[in-house]
Amino acid sequence: MKGAQALVIGGGIAGLLCANMLKDRFVKVTVLERSNYVEPSDGAPAIRPEVPQSHCLHMLMGAGAQAFDELVPGWRDEMIARGAVAYDAGADVAMRVASGWLPKVETGITLYGASRGLIENALLAVLREARNVTIQTVQRVVGLEVSRDGESVCGVRFQSTNGALQVLNNADVVVDASGAASRLPRWLAQVYGERQQIARTEIAPGRQYVSRWVRLAPDQTPKWQGLALAPIHGRAGMMMRAENDLWGVVLQSPEDVPLPTNDETFLASAAMLPAAEFYDVLKRAVPVTPPHLFGRTANRRRHYEQYSFWPDNLFAIGDSVCALDPYAGLGMTAAARGVQLLQGYLDQPDRITTNTASRFQSQLAQHNQLPWMIATNDWTTAASQPGLADQINSLTRAAPFDPSLAIMLLELQHMLRTPETLTNEAVS
Repeated sequence: MKGAQALVIGGGIAGLLCANMLKDRFVKVTVLERSNYVEPSDGAPAIRPEVPQSHCLHMLMGAGAQAFDELVPGWRDEMIARGAVAYDAGADVAMRVASGWLPKVETGITLYGASRGLIENALLAVLREARNVTIQTVQRVVGLEVSRDGESVCGVRFQSTNGALQVLNNADVVVDASGAASRLPRWLAQVYGERQQIARTEIAPGRQYVSRWVRLAPDQTPKWQGLALAPIHGRAGMMMRAENDLWGVVLQSPEDVPLPTNDETFLASAAMLPAAEFYDVLKRAVPVTPPHLFGRTANRRRHYEQYSFWPDNLFAIGDSVCALDPYAGLGMTAAARGVQLLQGYLDQPDRITTNTASRFQSQLAQHNQLPWMIATNDWTTAASQPGLADQINSLTRAAPFDPSLAIMLLELQHMLRTPETLTNEAVS
């Protein structure tokens, strides 16, 4: 778009993906990020205090990796160069569901074990090669700038650490990728008043989790690259290999059970998991970071598609719209698919026209339905496919006893297969 400028609010995973997509479509792209990025080290993963999820292992599902390929060519090479570990989701991961262990089988679904800091730095490395992208850190957006008629958003007001108020008001497209803590509802209310509340849906999983990083001696390394235990009676666990011979560990428990806060209670909690293999490996590990507790795991959706005053040129993506329980591992994938969808809208012949942004939010809501159902395990909203919950449960029960069904289940979890492809014959 000749002479056009784009503004991205938020420089997390979703914001960096969006900026990588926008740089090939706009003359200038500006990213406003509320905190500084952290350089990686050979020790513990880089942690951004303002980003709670930066303490935890990050996983990118198969559909997310495909979206990354389109949005950021070269990201896989950058990940591997920084130490991320690639492995097959079936052959290299020991996974236990309620009915048993899935068979070890090649799936062709490549996972990358990595910290959030590594992923962000890999995306930044590709993005910084673009001369038309400016990333401004420690910038806190406080409101929207709109046209005189209020029909479109043309920029934002933001503050730096010194408290000085600045205005950026020459943007042709503004994208809110500021995450689950987005203040977009407040900013819209500042412009359009309280005439209409933005509807929300929230489903709490009834579980909480704690994570940490550990290191294993070379002679103590297990045969698998990852171990994942599905929740049973509210308890679950995950352990995945990442960069610098680090292993990310996550323990999940019912929300009314105290979470571990030290080495002793962390091991005791691991011993209560429904698989001794987890504890047997963890007891030989050397802690690298203390346990980090996460209190908010609810799945939350903001229904912007129902907001009648939605302005032109404004797009909301990622956790700003749909924040999923982090244990589901679908956040980055859902965000990347949302950026892909936005790319399709921007590449339409008419590009930015009246109601384009509103139509995008409506389609994004539909786009987020699959990751929402997987994360909440609520398949009743799939009105077009009655009995889907029974099909999913049947598939999960049968998968440990049939390699082809195990692949089918993993493809569904990785959003490489839609529920519509499941048949009663396939999972009976």
